[in-house]
Amino acid sequence: MRDITCFSANTVAQFENNYDNMLQFNEVLLDTAHGVYDKYNKEESNTIIRNQMNKIFGIDFKKANPMQRRQAFRINKNEFFNLVEDVLVDRMTSGWNAANAFFMNYVETKNLADGDQNEFYVNDNSLLQVSKFAGNHHDIVRQNVTPGVAFRIDTSWYVIKVYTEFELFMLGRIDWAELIDRMSRSIEQYRYSALYTAFMSMDESLPTDMILETPLSETTKDAVIDQIEAVKAAAGYDVVLVGTRTAIQKLQNTINYNMFSNDMKNERYQNGILGNWEGYTCLPLSRINAVGTRDSVFSADDNKKIFILPVDPQFRPIKQVFEGDVELIERNTDGNSNMDRTMEASIWYKEGVGVVINQLFGEIKIADSVSA
Repeated sequence: MRDITCFSANTVAQFENNYDNMLQFNEVLLDTAHGVYDKYNKEESNTIIRNQMNKIFGIDFKKANPMQRRQAFRINKNEFFNLVEDVLVDRMTSGWNAANAFFMNYVETKNLADGDQNEFYVNDNSLLQVSKFAGNHHDIVRQNVTPGVAFRIDTSWYVIKVYTEFELFMLGRIDWAELIDRMSRSIEQYRYSALYTAFMSMDESLPTDMILETPLSETTKDAVIDQIEAVKAAAGYDVVLVGTRTAIQKLQNTINYNMFSNDMKNERYQNGILGNWEGYTCLPLSRINAVGTRDSVFSADDNKKIFILPVDPQFRPIKQVFEGDVELIERNTDGNSNMDRTMEASIWYKEGVGVVINQLFGEIKIADSVSA
């Protein structure tokens, strides 16, 4: 929660000039955004938030006309931003990657808002190549680095529009959790898109002996196991098999379903995929669409890749940098800049993603079956 000096006298007055009341309100904002209703139920929480916002804005948002809403927002926008920024930053830094915690073990994150330096150090000479991703298209710029050298990840600005969602909340058409979810959903989708794109490019620097290109079938299963064992010996660690769900299913289909145990059949029925294949842990990556489309970020080639990755806490090839605080910026305060006279409030944030490969790993590249 921001210091009380960050808020206007009017806003502080709406909390009875008591900072503890502001902290309690902030707690309601955070709990409601995360779906936690210990003190108040869902309806009560949303009512508390709307009523307090109405006090700060000095109007009854539902009863006010569009001009009154614009005027109130123009006068009090910074107060709203100061309150929401805390909640949104908490959501973006604590909740967005929980859906795939295993995958995030391969991501090293630095939050420059917390005082971290945008600096990564390379102390191994195995596979020293950095891929930097910047901009909406995940443009890849490769550069070589040498052992004992620190490097930075380039960051770029990203923007999403949020005013419409705020208006829907104040009118009671969506709740607070949905408002925060709408604000953060696009950011989460973009981040996973960038991380997965970076992840699937890791094989660009692999030595040829670490890659086995083969069709997957019962007859090639032994060759695949030999490759996994070779990578395991070279890396010096146990390994996990990581790929798209499509690729992992192709691998697991090399075992005849009639040979499944009852437990395996039940797991396949419940999850559609097995957690292990021939004693090796499998991590399927769920599909995510490119932002604003219904197209998967995974290409047809990506669906033919299965990475053999060392289970080593120091192996974190994906580098992610958050630079500065999330900012809420309001535009078109006079209602005249846009042709439809609407107002805009946008979330601005700055981040970057890169890849550095400094440890051996392997890959199974699924080849098309050859017809007899």
